[in-house]
Amino acid sequence: MQINIDDIFKFYETRIACHVRAVNYFAELLGYAFPEHDNDKTDEPIRTGYAYIFYNTYHPELHLMDEYFDLCHDAHATHHKHALHHIEHYKNIADIPDITIYEMVSDWASANFEQRNIIKIDNPSTLDKWFENNMSKLPWTQHQLDLIYNSFKIIKEKTDDNAVKAIWDDLLALV
Repeated sequence: MQINIDDIFKFYETRIACHVRAVNYFAELLGYAFPEHDNDKTDEPIRTGYAYIFYNTYHPELHLMDEYFDLCHDAHATHHKHALHHIEHYKNIADIPDITIYEMVSDWASANFEQRNIIKIDNPSTLDKWFENNMSKLPWTQHQLDLIYNSFKIIKEKTDDNAVKAIWDDLLALV
């Protein structure tokens, strides 16, 4: 199956724009905004690595060569090491500022929503369960855990699923 690289990049750029809008939807519920979220994902080599893997996530019939998965792994590791909203950026989790916790939670909420409602991956089914399975064992301070769980509560209470789904319409038009 031959796919035009321009189509892959268009899909990716649309996906990133939808993700950032969703991050900011959730951030707004918490009283914040993060317009610069994931700006490094438009720079090489991060852009190409993520472009292939996200295209493949939505188009699993595209069988990527191992080199593309390696490129994505490298892009993912680079982004996570350098982006303030990823725990890999920090030597000590206790050093993560409160504002960054809110961006992290907003990012997690966007990714979880995308997986459950757009890609239709339902494992785990909720943001709380995802956190419990993947992040809860890390050495968070009690203050940080309070911020995280309170943010989850606010997001759960205030989210309009239809409004968030509408954020992803531009991407769904390309699927």
